[in-house]
Amino acid sequence: MAGNGSEPPPGHNYSTSSTFIESRIMQAITVNRVLVWSRWLRLSHWLLALSAMGLLVTGWLMGADPLLAVTARDYHDMLGALLLPALALRLYILFFGKGSERLEDCEPDRHRMRQALGVLKFYLSLGRHPLPKWFSHNPLWGPIYLVLFFFLLIACISGLLLLKGVSFLGPVSNLDLHDLAYYVIGWFVLLHLPAVFSHDLGNQGSDNSGMINGYRTFRIEDPNAPSGMDIKTVSLSDLMKTLK
Repeated sequence: MAGNGSEPPPGHNYSTSSTFIESRIMQAITVNRVLVWSRWLRLSHWLLALSAMGLLVTGWLMGADPLLAVTARDYHDMLGALLLPALALRLYILFFGKGSERLEDCEPDRHRMRQALGVLKFYLSLGRHPLPKWFSHNPLWGPIYLVLFFFLLIACISGLLLLKGVSFLGPVSNLDLHDLAYYVIGWFVLLHLPAVFSHDLGNQGSDNSGMINGYRTFRIEDPNAPSGMDIKTVSLSDLMKTLK
């Protein structure tokens, strides 16, 4: 029937052409662009990213190259002064913000744990396993972000105490705490960067640009789409379930 939208119109031979198939796929897929990341979250994210990576580099130079140690120390202190307000902003909106800014959006639950397993399979299969769909924070990385915030806080506190000449916090060495935070944050950066780029490559999404403009794109299923097409879509309502 020509009028039901599921077959080519009479007089047109699409049986041996991809034109009709492509037209039906285009009708079956709707891409929605949704604001997910607020301005304050993006600001804190990039300030944390730039300051943390700078601190890792200057921290390494302080111990690796005596000729650059003094200069690296000066930049290390300046970057630390940038990290403090950035972390304070992120922690504030983590507890008092809204939507994807809040702590609840990073906390694991049964649904997110299943999704996190799917993300892990995607990594271990080098992108061959399909990525699950989520709305805001990656279900695997969400809880890891909370751990990262904790160690960033440890780095800030221990760094400030070392600047004031306080070597120990009770029985614990502040230098040891600072070094521990350095290694945890360093490994996070080394793992996080390739993971984020792999999401856009494997999911045809917008994770990278989303953290710049705030918008993520979602493929939304068409309930009137013809059956039998191998189109991997998900409803926006299902994606919203990943955001408490």
